[in-house]
Amino acid sequence: MSVPFSIFKLFSRRQRIVISIALVVAFVSGIFLLLHGITLITVVNPASGGTYTEGVIGQPSFINPILAKDGTPDKDLVTLLFASLTDMATSIKHNNDYTVWNIRLKKGAVWSDNTPITSDDVIFTIQRIQNPDTASPMLTDWQHISVERISELEIQFSLPNSYSLFKENILAQFRPIPKKLFADISPSNTILSVYNLEPVGSGPYTYQHLDKRKDGFITSYTMKANRYYDAIGHIPYINTFAVKFYKNDRDLTAAYNIGDINGFYTAKSDIQSQLRINSHVYNIPTTKYFALFLNQDANPLLEDVAVRTALSLAVDKKRIVADVFENGAIISDGPLPPTLDYYNSEVEKTWNYDTARALDILAEAGWTTNQDTNILEHKSGTKIVPLSITITTPDIATLDAIANHIANNWKSIGIDVQVKKVDPTLINNDVIKTRNYEALLFGNILSQTPDLFSFWHSSERFYPGLNLSLYDNSSVDHAIESLRSKDPNSTSYRDTLNALQEVIATDIPAIFLVSPRHFYVVRHNINGILVGRIALPNDRFADVQNWYVKTQRSFR
Repeated sequence: MSVPFSIFKLFSRRQRIVISIALVVAFVSGIFLLLHGITLITVVNPASGGTYTEGVIGQPSFINPILAKDGTPDKDLVTLLFASLTDMATSIKHNNDYTVWNIRLKKGAVWSDNTPITSDDVIFTIQRIQNPDTASPMLTDWQHISVERISELEIQFSLPNSYSLFKENILAQFRPIPKKLFADISPSNTILSVYNLEPVGSGPYTYQHLDKRKDGFITSYTMKANRYYDAIGHIPYINTFAVKFYKNDRDLTAAYNIGDINGFYTAKSDIQSQLRINSHVYNIPTTKYFALFLNQDANPLLEDVAVRTALSLAVDKKRIVADVFENGAIISDGPLPPTLDYYNSEVEKTWNYDTARALDILAEAGWTTNQDTNILEHKSGTKIVPLSITITTPDIATLDAIANHIANNWKSIGIDVQVKKVDPTLINNDVIKTRNYEALLFGNILSQTPDLFSFWHSSERFYPGLNLSLYDNSSVDHAIESLRSKDPNSTSYRDTLNALQEVIATDIPAIFLVSPRHFYVVRHNINGILVGRIALPNDRFADVQNWYVKTQRSFR
């Protein structure tokens, strides 16, 4: 019998119990003190490994940077599988007027099959985009740009006009494809290539396999961390990145709630109430805004600035934010959403909801209320003309709700309003292409460094231009053109852009409404996610290589 135990036996039963408890407490406390000490002298760091599964609505078709369309599953996967040219570049230089740009590729950058990425790949990709037979959605961005091989790693771009935002708005969105895989395929057959679903890319992840049902529906798409990515960026911490596909929001949310996926992206502002498990919900500002674009050619009444002013004042934007978006949006009053750094808050001072002021303005312009119909009207020559307008909108729940709010607002002051809902798949060809609308409820998406040319320059009034209001102001044209030759970080650039916002807002070619927020839902064990302001859904993956699910401790 040991001495300590012999001594222990000398104590009474009660004393032995007290001593035993004290020893247990001391032991447990020691463990906690040791762990606390380790915590004080070490830090938690991301560790490689683990799996993340994303849920997405829709189906991949063309996981190819020159074919993928914005807002599709294809674009999400392209962002994960292909690096942008700015990621690949070790230097980007331009001449004084921003018409010539030289890009040098990083030495050692390779495709996911460990073959070199060269200037030939870049040039081939641009030529393939510029060929109309490819039917690339990027054609309009590249059709007037020439490209020249300087060396194996250097390329020179020549632009027809100055464009100081070429790096941010064109090069950063451009993701080359490997020439060796597509050179022998005709441009018109690019869409048929097996590499559109099983790509050889250059991004943080590389294709592993896909699963599909017998009916052809792709159920999942699995990628592995690209072990050759270290010449471009750092290799992702998460080793396996999978994407599962669903037909609708209901199926997507249900899959998350039962643990089939780890996260998903949504525009639904009521998503928080539908979650059944502990989650982190990122509230993401976007560079998108919704507006009612007024076509004065289709409805001559809209040529009167008094009418346009009254229409704008009679829209209760706060109610739209509260009722339609459940406060998951921000009021927008000008051609830039308030989420952008370049936003000019001076445009907000003009357009507060004020039906009394709207009616006063219309009265001063000669509009009176017909006592039988309660519709505003005025005399035009020998005719009595009612104040009537048709709102055209894609038949999408959110836009339908906005359109109904606006219609009710306008009806309350005596405006005859009709709402025309159009199948979203037909809105482009049947409505936008022909400019067949009086007031179009639609959205614009701007880049982080905004360029107003496509949306407000008079040369863009007709398809494929995006000047949906057919806005024509020569001074605005000149200012927009001048911006393209200015350094976007300069005071001159900001001053010009501020003035532009005020002029466009004052002219009221459109009624600017709201900038929606979107949401990224993930489990609490997914770390390293830094989703800031985004333009397109795929922007959520901009920093994906820093996400992690595994951790390790190291000394401070």
